[in-house]
Amino acid sequence: MTDHLGAPPERTVLSSSAMVAGPALTNRVWRTPTHALILGPAADNGPYGYLTHLQLSCTPLSCGPELPSADDEDGLDDWIATHIDW
Repeated sequence: MTDHLGAPPERTVLSSSAMVAGPALTNRVWRTPTHALILGPAADNGPYGYLTHLQLSCTPLSCGPELPSADDEDGLDDWIATHIDW
């Protein structure tokens, strides 16, 4: 994503148990002028327990364009949860 967009993620945050079951993995957030791009963990929810996959979500920024401040971890978790579509 960084190579394709030409910029590093705006935010990198460890996933919380509220976002996905299983081990904590990193969510990375990029924004284009029109979309939020989030690469993060998604639980498998299958018969094998806590398999975790990485998924890329591309969501219009119309549902909340502003990122919370870097020290607002709960706000950033909520922002990510609003923008992911899995």
